[in-house]
Amino acid sequence: RSRLSVCLESGPHQVVRRSRAASDIGRSADAHPPPLTLRMSLKGCTLTYFKIAGRAEPIRLALTIGGIEFTDDRIAGDKWGELKPTTPWGQVPVLTLADGTKLAQGATLLRFVGKQTSLYPDDPLAAARVDEIMDVMNDMSEALRTTGQGMEPPARDAARKEACSPGGRIYEWLKKVEAFISANGSDGHAVGNAMTIADIKVFASMSSLVSGVFDGVPLDTLNAFPKIQALRKMVASHPAVVAYYDARGDAVADAEKAYRDARNL
Repeated sequence: RSRLSVCLESGPHQVVRRSRAASDIGRSADAHPPPLTLRMSLKGCTLTYFKIAGRAEPIRLALTIGGIEFTDDRIAGDKWGELKPTTPWGQVPVLTLADGTKLAQGATLLRFVGKQTSLYPDDPLAAARVDEIMDVMNDMSEALRTTGQGMEPPARDAARKEACSPGGRIYEWLKKVEAFISANGSDGHAVGNAMTIADIKVFASMSSLVSGVFDGVPLDTLNAFPKIQALRKMVASHPAVVAYYDARGDAVADAEKAYRDARNL
């Protein structure tokens, strides 16, 4: 049986290794593996981000599901000032390939990994649908971020709760996401019937929403959306994802438990 093995090195770096057999878990029988040269370009890469799930978690999960050995470089906040000038855009996440090439911007990195791990469709229409729902996740995140912006915490939290209630701004977004999954996916997937980076992105964004990070957002906000919850459970139950979170053990922060525990939905 294939298993994910994690070797903890000194400091915050975590090298995630997958066996070749494990990398094929969850792929459809007719999926074509990416060319060796493409997979080799990712092997031994380093993903740098803060010690939180944030914008890096979808990329971490895509690398993990795709069977790519990578170093999970989680930096402390007090190191950011020193690191920032060395990044392409003064931001993280940053993906550094084994040859030293640096790539940046979360959406770019997720698509880059997806295209090299059979997690991004070859069909142009399916690819457009994947891009569509991922862009929606970004729009939703911005809508949540600006809800209650500038208000004192009690008023801000009340505004977020209202936005996540029937008729509210975020609730209406969630209704549309639920309808999108119903129209374009099956078997728990957002697009089609096989794992794509769209599933990973929706999983991460929706898990973040109910992770407790956003004060005022009820933790049961997604209970009214069975398609979204089924997708979260599908991704969280993937053997590589289960092994990824289990291997992190006590390092899984409270805000990450909504990701890990979605397997129990």
